[in-house]
Amino acid sequence: MLQRAFPILFLVILIVSCQQRPKADVRYEITSVLVDSLPQLRVRMSMPADSSGVTMLDFPNEAWGQKDLYNILGQMQLLNVEGAIEKDLDSGRVILMHPKEAKQLEFEYHLKQDFDGDLSTGRVYRPIIDKTYFHLFSHSFFMVPKTVGDTIDIALHWTGFPENYTIHNSFGSGEREQFLEDMDRDLFGSAIFVGGDFKVLKGDIHGNRISLATRGEWVPFKEEDVFQVLEQTLTCQRNFWNDHSQEYFTVTMQPFAQETGSSFQGTGLTNSFATSISNNDFTEIGQLVYLFNHELMHNWIGHAIKNDNEEEQYWFSEGFTEYYAFKNIARNKINGLQGDYYVQEINRTIRDLYASSVMEAPNSEINYDNFWNDRDYSKLPYFRGAVFAFYLDQKIQDSSNGEKSLDDVMHQIYRDAFTKNQKLEHDYFIGVMNGYWEGDFENFFHKHIIEGQKVDLAGLFEELRLDYEPMSDIYELGFEFDGERKKIERVVEGSKAWEAGLREGDEVYARSIWQGSIEHQVELGLKRNGEKFQVAYYPIKKAEVPQLKPTASNIQKLGF
Repeated sequence: MLQRAFPILFLVILIVSCQQRPKADVRYEITSVLVDSLPQLRVRMSMPADSSGVTMLDFPNEAWGQKDLYNILGQMQLLNVEGAIEKDLDSGRVILMHPKEAKQLEFEYHLKQDFDGDLSTGRVYRPIIDKTYFHLFSHSFFMVPKTVGDTIDIALHWTGFPENYTIHNSFGSGEREQFLEDMDRDLFGSAIFVGGDFKVLKGDIHGNRISLATRGEWVPFKEEDVFQVLEQTLTCQRNFWNDHSQEYFTVTMQPFAQETGSSFQGTGLTNSFATSISNNDFTEIGQLVYLFNHELMHNWIGHAIKNDNEEEQYWFSEGFTEYYAFKNIARNKINGLQGDYYVQEINRTIRDLYASSVMEAPNSEINYDNFWNDRDYSKLPYFRGAVFAFYLDQKIQDSSNGEKSLDDVMHQIYRDAFTKNQKLEHDYFIGVMNGYWEGDFENFFHKHIIEGQKVDLAGLFEELRLDYEPMSDIYELGFEFDGERKKIERVVEGSKAWEAGLREGDEVYARSIWQGSIEHQVELGLKRNGEKFQVAYYPIKKAEVPQLKPTASNIQKLGF
């Protein structure tokens, strides 16, 4: 009887196995391996072959500011057919040449870390494959064949990892078998994958899963406190937009060593946000409160509400995001921050705008080249847009006796983006604002956004009877580095840098600069005529910059 039953039992197991592994366009089997005693990830692919005999796989050699990504590729081989493999650096593709009659290809490649030493800000976007963990972005992890369309059924099989080894990514947590149905290839190409000694904190908002994946021992804060900030931020933002449609969202947080100063980077990805943060006493949880609130707000401003012409509308996608980060934090008392925080951040943004060397540059100068290559231009839409949003918010509230605010404008723009696929372009924005503005908004918009003239903040404060100081300290570094940032090329005579003793030609062997901050001293280790010395000064100068007083009366009038 056992002999008769065995074929039936085998058939049942086979059927169940097939049901557990649905048909996929592309299958990836990922395994941790050692090659010459060094950790690598082995990826085995199963995919349709191109009938031409040439199957091309997308895998960029340059991406996200990283060059020579092909250095991470180890051994590659076709497993089921004879053929050849080429790397095309210019096109960012790996090319498989095989018999034309082949219908399916089995292909294997290895990934390795291509740098030694500690993680740093310049390396956080390169693949990290360590003995204890891995941290990769999908564009430098998974090769995607051109033979499949814009949407793909993808199967991911994580095999050979220890039982206590965390598997966590933009599509799930703790899942060794993942099936991504009808996956947009661009969304798949913008994802984070981590594994190893990561600790995952989990929760939910209205039944939707959220998580924080982090590793190491943090010096400045506890993971639980960070998760609480994340949970508060997502809850308040989703409530503001009345949007609880995202079933899964994760933040990954990777520490790196840095001796002085703080540094953090964040990247918004599919269902996720990836951060790398300096792990020292200079880093504060308040920086994460801002980082989460700004970057996660981009789920709506910049993503759901898309710019019609990217850089042209950065005043909105970056500036209004900045403003609503401050407003969301204060309104919901995230991490205990309230109305005085809102006033503090509005004042700081005003100072930053007035300190900018391109403060009144026309909007047309915020183009691709300037934005990505000049720090002053890259920050201008943040400052200008946030101050503009603040001005509009206060004017709308005042003219409507508090019945309406900029929130109503944002909700209308979001509804139109969702229901009509409306993009954010200037004529559309003017049309929406005409329903909330007293007077000629088109002329006002043209003057302050298109031409770049600053809004009359002193006039606004007086109109709203807000107490303010007409003068303020603003940021002035007071000197310029040479191209290699190893020497002082120019010093502004009369500046705090000049008063501290800085002179043209001084060699720089150490520095600590909080760019844009007037609360932190600039500290420089210098060498002149072979003698070493140090200088420290606050990078400030006095200017006509209106600043709100953080009084209880002002905070109440501003709605907090």
